[in-house]
Order: sequence, then C-alpha cells, then structure tokens
Amino acid sequence: MKKDTFFIKNKQKKSRYYWMACSSSQAMTTVDLKKYDVFISFRGEDTRPGFTSHLHAALKRKNLETYIDYRIEKGNQVWTELEKAIKDSTLFLVVFSENYASSTWCLNELVEIMKCHKNGQGVVIPLFYRIDPSHVRKQTGSYGTALEKHKNDDKMMQNWKNALTQAASLSGFASTTKSGTESDLIEDVTRIVLGKLNYNKTNELTCDFIKDENYWRIQSLIKKRDSSEVKTIGLWGMGGIGKTTLATVMFHKFSSQYEGSCILENVTEVSKTHGINYACNRLLSKLLRENVDIDTSKVIPSIIIRRLKRMKSLIVLDNVHTSELLQNLIGVGCGWLGAGSTVIVTTRDKQVLISGEVEEIHQVNKMNSRNSLQLFCLNAFGKYLPKEGYVELAERAIDHAQGNPLALNVFGSFLRGKSEIEWNCALAKLKEIPNGEIDRILRWSYDELDDKEKNTFIDIACFFKGHKQDSVTKILNECGFFANIGIRTLLDKALIRVDFENCIQMHDLIQEMGKQIVREESLKNPEQRSRLCDPKEVGDMLKNNRGTKIVEAIFFNADEYTNINLSPKAFKKMVNLRLLAIQDQKGYVSLACGLDLLSTNLRYFSWHGYPLKALPPAFCPEMLVELCLIDSHVQKLWNGVMNLPNLERLDLSRSKNLIECPNVSGCPNLKVLILNRCHSLPEVDSSIFLLQKLERLWMFACTSLKSLSGNTCSPALTLLDATHCINLQEFSVTFASTDGLDLALSDIWNGNELPSSILNTTNLASFQFPLIECLVDLPENFANWISLVSTPNRELDHSITLHKVLSSPAFITLKCLIIFAIPMLSEISDNISLLTSLEDLELHSIGIRSLPETIKYLPRLYKLYVCFCKMLQSIPMLPLNLVDFTVIECESLETVLSSMDDPHDKPNPSTVILHNCKQLDPHSYQTVLNNAIAAIELGATGEDNSSIQYLLPDMPGREYRFQYRSTQVSFTLELPPNLLGFAYYLVLSQGNVGGSARFGCECYLDSSSVERICITRFPRGGMFRYGMRHGNETIILMESDHVVLWYDPVSCNQIMKAVEEIKAINDVDSTSYNPKLTFRFFIDENKIPYYEVAIKECGFHWIYKKETVPPTRKLKQHVFGTPMASLELDETKGLRYLLE
Repeated sequence: MKKDTFFIKNKQKKSRYYWMACSSSQAMTTVDLKKYDVFISFRGEDTRPGFTSHLHAALKRKNLETYIDYRIEKGNQVWTELEKAIKDSTLFLVVFSENYASSTWCLNELVEIMKCHKNGQGVVIPLFYRIDPSHVRKQTGSYGTALEKHKNDDKMMQNWKNALTQAASLSGFASTTKSGTESDLIEDVTRIVLGKLNYNKTNELTCDFIKDENYWRIQSLIKKRDSSEVKTIGLWGMGGIGKTTLATVMFHKFSSQYEGSCILENVTEVSKTHGINYACNRLLSKLLRENVDIDTSKVIPSIIIRRLKRMKSLIVLDNVHTSELLQNLIGVGCGWLGAGSTVIVTTRDKQVLISGEVEEIHQVNKMNSRNSLQLFCLNAFGKYLPKEGYVELAERAIDHAQGNPLALNVFGSFLRGKSEIEWNCALAKLKEIPNGEIDRILRWSYDELDDKEKNTFIDIACFFKGHKQDSVTKILNECGFFANIGIRTLLDKALIRVDFENCIQMHDLIQEMGKQIVREESLKNPEQRSRLCDPKEVGDMLKNNRGTKIVEAIFFNADEYTNINLSPKAFKKMVNLRLLAIQDQKGYVSLACGLDLLSTNLRYFSWHGYPLKALPPAFCPEMLVELCLIDSHVQKLWNGVMNLPNLERLDLSRSKNLIECPNVSGCPNLKVLILNRCHSLPEVDSSIFLLQKLERLWMFACTSLKSLSGNTCSPALTLLDATHCINLQEFSVTFASTDGLDLALSDIWNGNELPSSILNTTNLASFQFPLIECLVDLPENFANWISLVSTPNRELDHSITLHKVLSSPAFITLKCLIIFAIPMLSEISDNISLLTSLEDLELHSIGIRSLPETIKYLPRLYKLYVCFCKMLQSIPMLPLNLVDFTVIECESLETVLSSMDDPHDKPNPSTVILHNCKQLDPHSYQTVLNNAIAAIELGATGEDNSSIQYLLPDMPGREYRFQYRSTQVSFTLELPPNLLGFAYYLVLSQGNVGGSARFGCECYLDSSSVERICITRFPRGGMFRYGMRHGNETIILMESDHVVLWYDPVSCNQIMKAVEEIKAINDVDSTSYNPKLTFRFFIDENKIPYYEVAIKECGFHWIYKKETVPPTRKLKQHVFGTPMASLELDETKGLRYLLE
C-alpha cells in the first residue's frame, strides 16, 4: 500500500492510529526560518547617513534581523555574500532615491530581489525617497539618464528595466518634501513590515503545538474583529485541555498587529499571591511600555484611560476565575480599551465569561485522534509516528488521554526512552492511580466547589456517568444536593458535559480524579469510604458483611467478580445507602437465603439479574426515585400496594417470569413504566391508566398480553408502545389527550376492524400499525407520521389494500409515510399523488419493482428513502423540490431517470445516496452524474449557493467529470485561472466502514507557511444509516468502490479569497504569481471508522466563470503527489463531453 493512502484497519488493531498519521503528518512541514527578516537595498551616497540609518535603527528596535550593507568598496566576494543574503531574507525594502539607478550594483541587487519575489520567496516593498515613482517605473528623469550611461551593457539592460518596472508597480511608500516627516514614514513602514512578516512567519513555542480545530476557530474570530469595537473572546474548558497554550499561540501570532500587547499568565494565582493591584499594574505597564504604579485597580487615573483608549491593544488574561477579577483588569465592558482591541480570557468556569459579558465564548474541545497521535508521539518519540514495536502501546496511552493535550504531553514525556516492559507497567498503573501532575491540575476546579456540588460531582464520577440528566437531577435533588444548580455549575466548569442524547458524560481523566478523591477517604479500608465501585472491593465487603454506615453508594459489576453467595444481612449495616446498582447479567450473585433488609434511604436501586421472585417484604424506601430490575427473576414485584411517593421510573424489562403486573396506585409520580419482553405477563394492572403523570409506557414484545384496556389515561402520556404483542386482541384505551402522542400497536393485529378508541383519535404525532384495509376508516388529521408494517398473512400481495388506504382521509393530510418490512407488497399505486401534504417517504424491505411515475407530482416531498428493496429495478422522474434522495442496498436497481427537463434552470436534490446499487446501467449512471455536475455548477453560479453531496458506485464513465485526479491523498497544486469554484471528490474502496464515518478535505497554503485555509467535510453526518451493529457502532459493507462527491460553497469561497489575499500581500497580479495550495483528503476519525476503508483516488471538478473553456494543458502538481499517468487529460474534451 502506498504511503500516502489513507487507510484504517481495526482488524489489526495496532495500525488504527499508525496509518492515519501517514496521511496527516505530510501536510505538516517545518517552517522555513530564513536568517534575515528584512533586506534593505539602497544607494549609499543618497540615504546612508539619514533616512536609511534611521529606518535600520527602527527595525532593529523591533528585534527584526535586518541585513544592510554599509560597505563602500564592492567586489566579487562581496557580491557572493549579497546574493546569499538576498536568498536568505524574507522581506525586501527597496529605497529608490535620486541616484539609485546610477549604480549597477543596486540594479543587479534589484534583479536578484525581483527573481525571489517572482518565485514567491519574498515580499518586496518599494520606498520612493524624494523621487517620482513614475520615473522609476518608466525609467525617465534621473533614472532614464542613469540607464543611458549604462547602455554599453546590453546584456543586463532589459533585466534592469524589467526589474525597475516591476518593483515600481508594487504597493509601497512615497516620501516627498510635502508628504510629512520622515519619522512618520519610518513608523508606517515599520508597522507594515511587522504585519507582513507576521503573516508569513510562525512564532517559535517552547512546547509542541498541533494546529487543531480550536486553533482555526479562534484565529478566524480574531481576524473578523471589528476595527471600531473592542472584541472579547473567552476560552473555556476542562483543565489541561490547552486553553493557555492556545491563547499564547494567538498572542504571539497577532501581537505585532497591535500598538500595545500583554499576556498575564495565571491571573487568579498572581492576584491571590500579590493582590489585584499588582496584576493591574503589570498589565498597564506592559501596555504603555513604562512603569505604572496605581494605588487601586478600582480607580484608574484619567490620563491612563485616555492613553489606553487611543491604542489598539491585544490582551490575554489566563486562568480568570471570577468576573470581578475580569472587570478590575480591563474595566466594565472593556471600557478602558481603544477601538479595535482584542481581549482573550481563559477560564475553567463558563459563568465567569457569561457574567463578564464576554461576547464570543468558545469551548476548547479535545483533540481528535489524528492530532492526539502527533502530539503524543512528538513527546514520546520526537517525531510524528510511534517507533516500531510501540504502536499498540502508543494507542493505549492515547486512548487513556482521550484527547487532553496536557495528558498527551505528560504521558509522552514520562514514557520517552523507556522499554516496552516499562511502558506496559506504567500504563497498567495509570488505570489504578492517576498521574500526579495531571490530577493536581484537574483538582483546581473541584476545589472551587461547595460541599453539595462536590457530592454531586463524586456521585456522577462513581455512579451516574452516561445516565440521563433529568433522571440524575431528580435523584440527587432527593439526596439534598440541589442538583439543578449543582449540575449547571459542573457544566460551567467543564467537569461534565451533556451529550446529544441528554446523558451526562465525563472525561475519563476527570472521572479517575473523582474516584481517587473517594479512594483517599480510606486507602486501606474500602468500607470506610462513602462510595464503592471497584468490583473486588465491593465483592469482598459484601461477601464478608463488612458494610458500614459510612457507605452511601455502591456500584457492583458482579460480571467482573467470581460467584458470590450473599447473606440475607449483607446490606443491614449500610443504613445510609442512597444509591445501589448491581450488574449481574451472568448470574454470579446468589441470595440462597433471601434478603432481609435494604436501606430505606435508597433513592436509586438497580439490580440487573435480580435473583429473587419478589422484593423483600419489609422493603419500602419512600424516597426511591428509580427502580430498575432488568433481566430479573421476579414473578410478583410486591403484594398489594407499595407506597413509593417519589418513584418516577420503574423498569422490569426482560423479566421473563413476571406473571403479575404490580399495582402502582401508590406511585402517583410515576412517569416511565417499562415492561418490554415480559413474555409471561398476561395483562397490565388497571392502576397504570389511572396515573396522572405517566408519560411513557413500553410493553414491547409482551407475547402473552391479550388485552390492553382502560377507561381513562394519563393526560401527560406521550408514548405507548405495544408492538410485537402477538396475542393482543383487545385495545380499548380512552386517551385524555392525543396531541403529540406516539402510538405503536402490534404488527400482528388479529382484529378485522380498528378499535373504537383509535377511530376517535386525531393529532397523533406518529402511528404504527399493520397494513390492513380498515385503516381507511381513520379520520382526517389522524397523525403526522404513519408507519405501515406487515400483517399476519404474509403471503398476500397488499398492493390493493395500499391503494385503498392511500386515498383515505387520514393519509391525504399525512406528512410522513413509512412502509416497512412488507416483502409481498409488489406495487405502490399511482394514487400516492393524492398525498399532497407528504414531505417524507421511506420504503424499507418491500417487494416493489418500480416507484410510481406519479411520485413526481408530490408537491412537498423533500426526502425519499428507499432501502433494502431487493426487487427494485427502476426509479422514475422525481419531484423537483426533492432535497434528500437515498437508495441503499437495492441490488437490482438499473434505471434512474433525470429529474430535470432543463438542467440549467431547475434544481436537483442536494443529497443523493446510491449505496451498493451496482447494477445501474451506464445511461442511468451518466444521468445521475449529469444531474450532479449540473446542480453543482448551477449552485455555484446561482443565488441558491447551498452545499451538494453525492455518494455513488464507482463505474466507468465518470473520469471526464473530474479535471484533476490523483492517487495520493495529499498533493500541492496551483488553481487554474478564471475559476469560480470547484467540487471535491474521492473514491472509497470496497470494504467495511463505520456508520459514523465522514469524509473531507483540508487546504493549506504552500508548504513554507503551514497555514490552513479551511476544512470541508462531506456534510451528511451518518449517511450510512443501516448496517450490522458491532458494540455501539454500525458497520456498513461497501460491496464495491464508491465515489463521494460534494460541493461546499463556504470552503470554496474561503480558498478563493485566501488566494487573492496572498496575491495582494505579495503585491502581484494574477498573471505573474499563483500561490500553491496543498490539499489533503481524509476520513474523519473523530469517531474511528471500523474495519478497512481506503481512499483510492481524489481530486476536483473545476467550475469556471461564464462560458470559459480552459485550454488543453497538463495540470501542475508538486511535492506530495503525482497524477496517474493516464490523467494527462484534455480539459476541453472533458467539458465538451459534459455538455453533450
């Protein structure tokens, strides 16, 4: 496999990170540090004693390494030295004076300087010192006279003239007797020089730094600052996440663009140690560049404020922990600072930024796996890749750090130079005992919490990581911890986060810190700790009845312990036990003599695999909020009525022996009841339907359930699921309200007519039911979303039934229709066009051979999914308003007709997925590609400049669509002239890929600057929705190579704008200099794709302005990749082929 190919292979686990680095590290090159910042070219007798000497001194005061040749005598040896100095300089100041052209030495210097400039090796700034620029540009006046004297040197004359014309055409400065003082001119020149050097150079840091998404985000915020306002940017995140480093990098990058700058590190500690006045004086002294000594930060002398307000300042305040501290240093609302100033504040507490009215708040996120690998390896091995034999060890260390830069640095530095045996030992130790340096830094945030917040944090670290926020909040409120505000505080301090499923998550390092805090309560006696979660410690304590009243919470994963027989009194001494969770899926825990007593203080009780037939008779924890007995042996949960006034959630899922539903009338606050797969349950207790706060009722696959009835039902009910209840014959539930209700009934419905309670229902959110004829009786506005599933008689063709149903009142107003798993449904009738409100149509695993042609008349349809329809052969024209068109695993699909009569004035779907549809005929394939290219070019030239994305099988005939193609994932090129934009593409190889995989491309300036312009990804996250589950990941099989094509107008505009800015900075026109850009295609590994995937080919489709057809030529490519031999293509032919 070629080195640049992006490849991930988890079958061989050791290579998971290794191959990612092969592609990513190549885009990172060492900054080319030239010896001189500035080279001054001048005529000595004109300006040496005055202007040039003052200019040189000003540059030296700015610590710029400046080359200036004061020697009067010239010679070959001196010329060789000058040539070397020119090549080793970054920026050139050419001082054109009256007699500059009279010196052939100066003219030869200028020729060499312009050669460097033309090759993109230096910036040239002309200074016209008391001379008319047109005399230089046109070689008139003294310059014409001087060149006339050199006319005998014909060989160099044209070179001199060209150099003078080119240099004088650049943007520069002109000094005349009427243009102001020379000191003002020198100050302006120095400012511009600093700005241009700062753009082209990278500051050296004393630590390894990887430019990640956080870097690019903050850089863009600073660049977008309004010159008339003060901009404040807050960097917030957990300890060690890189806030200080990021702020420091930004300070060094941009400080030269400000008149005053200051970075105050560790403001909180400095203020505590020396006082706030000391910190304020330091800040003011650095900004004003003089010693300032004020008595109090609350009263700033007006003269100082006036001076500050006249300046544009850059300030970094690191580790600020109160908004008062922020206001004392920069004034309320940054009132002390001048227009155009920027303040960067780092903190672990988001509330500091909110209270301080910081306008731009950015949470510093953890590093992705690619950047984590690079940072760790730089510290551990001094290079971007692990040493041979250390790949798997490095992966373990990186997994443990979970993208925390501090941990990556500390782990890498600690492990550097150690043997494999020592690595294994150190990594094993980290699982037991956190690293001291990391733990110390992380604890700063914990130490700032009050006692209630600390208890909340510890409970989450030991017990509730991954649990729903609402549930945790309720439980901990019942524990007296004021969890609503406590959890908000933990979020603001980045000690926890809430994921997209509303579950509380915590970084592993922070969780380890929390567990270590509990461990320190008693290092040798676990039973003397408040929380216990180590399987061996918990198992030993329970087995030997060593529990104490100190224990408040237990999490016992019995699956990691051996068989254990508990005494009936195992929990008797733990009278303060609030939280109890036992995981026993393997049945290791035995209660041969029963269980006498459990703490009445329990707020949470979960026992997966609970071994008894009922709860203990004396068990009545009135403060219990959640009771979860999944996979239990319970037959009858309790006798009569159990008084549980605080119980909100009861889960008895997969309790296969449950024969009697509990009476829940003593649980007035119950909101969630889960009885899924209770196969022996014949009926549900009537008390369930009397609960006034019940929100969700699950009875999935209760195969013995025959009747579901109730005269009333909770007005709060939002979900009732009774699917796969194969013996359900009666459903007569009277709903108090059905607005927003999700109702799913058995797909094996044995009745011939709909229950009356359903016929009287309207405004359901969703409804799942078998496809039977009685659905025609449903009323208008019955539901927004209907899912039709299989019926008991699977042998009959349901096409006629569907035809009748589609014209019924309930379907006419439908917004979403799903037809699922009806293999004998051979046809969808033409009357689907009657569904004029339909927006979403999804067809799964049905037996159709074609979609109806009338589908194109659905005026509001914007999403069409067709999945696993093995018999499907053709797709007709689709609605013009369709946005999302996805076809997955339709292995017989051959024909796809165009959705456009005229591709130049009508839109296409912006997302088209044809996954594993490898039987497409060539004409249909070309039709889809034509539509894709037409949509992209229409989007680039029209007002609707939205993103477009396609995933298609890779088939012959797509080659001419992409004018630039490469087999390397990294390559450097120059953009063609007259370009409006471009579309990205890559070819993904056959193989398995994770459902969360995303593809993308990032663009950098040429390799000397390592400045990233943008990053773009195939926008559709989770485009592979269906596949085999492997743990928490969905695995998708790509049965053949596929083309991934996308157009991202935002990234195109960023790149085109950056190219123009580079040209402007280098003062060149579009014909003389075209910057080189490095592109790197990748597979996004923020979530690691599973198994093997490879990028086989990648490149671009160019979009030209107007009707421009580019000339036949060979595309340029440099440094990282070489196009395939067959790709020396005729671009004119490619476009003509497209137009045909």
